[in-house]
Amino acid sequence: LSCVLSVSADSLHKEINIVGCSDSDGEEMYALDGEEIWYADFTNKKGVEPQPSFIDHMTYEEGTYDTAEAGQQICKQNLKNHRKLLKDFPVEQDPPSSPIVYSRDNVELGEN
Repeated sequence: LSCVLSVSADSLHKEINIVGCSDSDGEEMYALDGEEIWYADFTNKKGVEPQPSFIDHMTYEEGTYDTAEAGQQICKQNLKNHRKLLKDFPVEQDPPSSPIVYSRDNVELGEN
């Protein structure tokens, strides 16, 4: 699974965009102040705006779903590339060449 999370800061609102993919599935979602306002339904090939009827409805541009679909292709290619790069990556790390000792008390250089 590959995932990207972005959060804008220093503003009155928090906007979150989540993008993720796997070999068989994908996700793209936008939220504002903790409420989901748009997501890509890749099964039905459309963008969904699951906002309740009692709020001022926000809408995304017509090409947002197409952009999300293109982003999935990039995500899947990146996932494939990372798998190739990390295929022979050692699972276990080698232990340090010499033991590391942490003192219980604060130690000052030159003091007994």
